[in-house]
Amino acid sequence: MCYNTRMKKQYNKRRFPNKRRRSRLGGKKGGSFFKHLFAGIGILILAAVLAVAVMFVLEVAFKINTPLPPDGIFGKLASAMNLEMVTSPTPEPTPEPTEEPGPVDPFNGEITENELVFPAEMNYPFLADPYCFKGSIICAVGKQFDRTVKLYKLAEYGIDSKTVHELPIDAMNDHLFFPVFNEKWLVYFDAHYSVGGGYICAVDRTDPDAQPVIVKQVYIGQPKIRLSGDRITWIERTGSDRDKIFVCDLSTMETAVIQFFDRSDYGTSMPYFFGDLVLWAAPGTGDASVIKYINIETGATGEFSPGTYVHDPEYNGEYYAWLNAPHSPEAALYTANTASDPMLVAEGVTEFAISEKFIAYGLDEAVYVYVFETGSSYCITPEREDALFLGVSDGAVFWMDVTSRERDIIKFTVPPL
Repeated sequence: MCYNTRMKKQYNKRRFPNKRRRSRLGGKKGGSFFKHLFAGIGILILAAVLAVAVMFVLEVAFKINTPLPPDGIFGKLASAMNLEMVTSPTPEPTPEPTEEPGPVDPFNGEITENELVFPAEMNYPFLADPYCFKGSIICAVGKQFDRTVKLYKLAEYGIDSKTVHELPIDAMNDHLFFPVFNEKWLVYFDAHYSVGGGYICAVDRTDPDAQPVIVKQVYIGQPKIRLSGDRITWIERTGSDRDKIFVCDLSTMETAVIQFFDRSDYGTSMPYFFGDLVLWAAPGTGDASVIKYINIETGATGEFSPGTYVHDPEYNGEYYAWLNAPHSPEAALYTANTASDPMLVAEGVTEFAISEKFIAYGLDEAVYVYVFETGSSYCITPEREDALFLGVSDGAVFWMDVTSRERDIIKFTVPPL
């Protein structure tokens, strides 16, 4: 055989092999794989059918809720067999808990505030010291004379009637300050403008012909008077270094001193009247103070030690309130009852007043109330209004709107508590 013929045969063997290679899936091994695959699929299908059948039996026979839908083919099958499947209630999202609003949260100061509006013909642009009792407000009113403002009259404003009238009282000195009143008495301070001091005066409101009576002459300072029933109390400087707390029974005009201070900062702290109790601040242990009190009717005495310095304590029968320093931007307002530790209400408070259900105070040109029930403070003056806190009486909170200083604007509101 020649060389070319032999080479051609070898080439054809490589190109066209006479034995085909076996497929990897063929033969005994390939057949075994498919058998196992189909067997596994059949087992899974059988298990699924059995699971559905078991759930169906649980639904129609034992009334046990399963993931099977009660409609479609399963519902039709159950109906054909006169059976019923368990119908699950449609799930609803759990509502988020609604936080209960505080008692003053919906309170809108801009809508609920009231203003003491005086007739134009009265021409009293200057007002001060409002005090409320049973639907009436009495405040000091006045005018400017030779660049000096004098509050020389008292005016009474009816909250419901919106009417105003002057009281038949004339100043014996220059100013009429701090009016307080009840059914029986109207008490105020008739002050000297130039030399200080003045008269504590009282008028019997039950006598239409009654004239002001001088209860006591004051030589230094202008004390703020507290009234309860027939009695009043105040603190007064009676010498260069001595301050005294007085109590006077207006029905008899008997006056007594219940406490005095010599060269003490406590001589600048005002007493407070609640019912028959007169309260005041006195030195305690170290830098702390005690709140002392006496029952004017029975003579019983007692004291409460809050553990802080106390200035101008007030009381509503359950809670005490006080400042921890004399009136200044550094002072803080505290409250407590005999069963609780002192609670800080606010810092930077210079003026406050207690009521039955709240403490009202001024802070950062706004007026707030601290509610005893919630232990929270709420702003009650409008956001765009600059307010100067004036006081609380008979549940009404008073402030001066100082947004504009063209005239004195006294506003008030009764928090919904």
